[in-house]
Amino acid sequence: MTPDECIQAAHELAPLLREKAREAEVARRPLDEVIDAARTSGLFSMMVPKRYGGYEHDIDTFFEVVLILAEADPSMGWVIGFYIEHAFWLAEYPEEVQDVVYGDDAYVLAPAALNIWGGTAAPVDGGYRVAGRWSWGTGIVHGTWALAGCLTTAADGAVTPMMFLMPIEDVEPIDNWHIAGMCGTGSMDFAIDDVVVPTERGLPFLGMLDGGLGIADRYSSPLYATPLMPILAFAAGLPCLGAARGARAAFSEQVRAKIEASGSVKGEGNFGLIAEASLSIDAAELLMRAVLADVMARRADAGPEERSEWLSRITHAVVMCRQATNTIASLVGASGAMLDNPIQRFARDVSTAANHIVFDRESRYADHTRQLLGQPITNPMV
Repeated sequence: MTPDECIQAAHELAPLLREKAREAEVARRPLDEVIDAARTSGLFSMMVPKRYGGYEHDIDTFFEVVLILAEADPSMGWVIGFYIEHAFWLAEYPEEVQDVVYGDDAYVLAPAALNIWGGTAAPVDGGYRVAGRWSWGTGIVHGTWALAGCLTTAADGAVTPMMFLMPIEDVEPIDNWHIAGMCGTGSMDFAIDDVVVPTERGLPFLGMLDGGLGIADRYSSPLYATPLMPILAFAAGLPCLGAARGARAAFSEQVRAKIEASGSVKGEGNFGLIAEASLSIDAAELLMRAVLADVMARRADAGPEERSEWLSRITHAVVMCRQATNTIASLVGASGAMLDNPIQRFARDVSTAANHIVFDRESRYADHTRQLLGQPITNPMV
């Protein structure tokens, strides 16, 4: 599939996501029907290396695809986007590992738990003994492999954050996904109980962040010369932008219907607030697209300070999306409180998604200010 074909596939998939959003929310998990349609669409192969049947499409295509899906349903934009993006994580692993993971398939559905403190790993003969429990297991419901972060303690006491890859059979999902927003993601906890993971399936997490594990040497596509964190930030941030755009579109549709039914315009005293919210959504999108262009222009040539600034800007865009969506939800009227009103769902989804660890507002804003003052950044997740 070409980039344009992927974008068209997203447009074709979006109506199903919009139609099934409330049903998925009630089910507290992605619907089989929606995941099957996403499989058929071919979108899961976007970031998969060509040697495994993927397309190696760049992050600009990823940006458009996830935004289209997220405007229809932020929860499914989140799940599908992370499934796509985690193929980038898998490309960090040695080719012999990827050969096993992909087999004859052109994609893998691999949830990834970023909370490194969720588990522990101890070196043993041939690998690491892994145990723990992880929250935020987006994709665990339909996953085929899983990525879990651990703190690994060596014999000399040195502690290293690592990311371990294992088949889904080694993982136990825990159905605890009772949450106010992003309900349809089914991002429940999962546990691993004393599983030995082969040495080659464990990678140092900081090496994955800075591209120091040879991914750009294995694959020539510009995609693989891109730092991981801005890609992760887009995967988590675009559903927030999609929610804001979706809320604005639903607000316009619902208020227009009221005007047509009554023949009059009410609430003109709120027009300034509505305009501010709408323009903030536009500004958030422009800010994200500016970061996208800069990432694609600089990629691995950008140092930690530049990468930190990308993440601060995406964080600010997410904050604007959350504030704008909540403003829209507060002005649509009493009907906006109904659970089957998409504006209600958009508001709860963006308020939940904006809490992703990559958007730690205080830390990102503090580092932005430190850079203004010529001081070193402190957040290591860049």
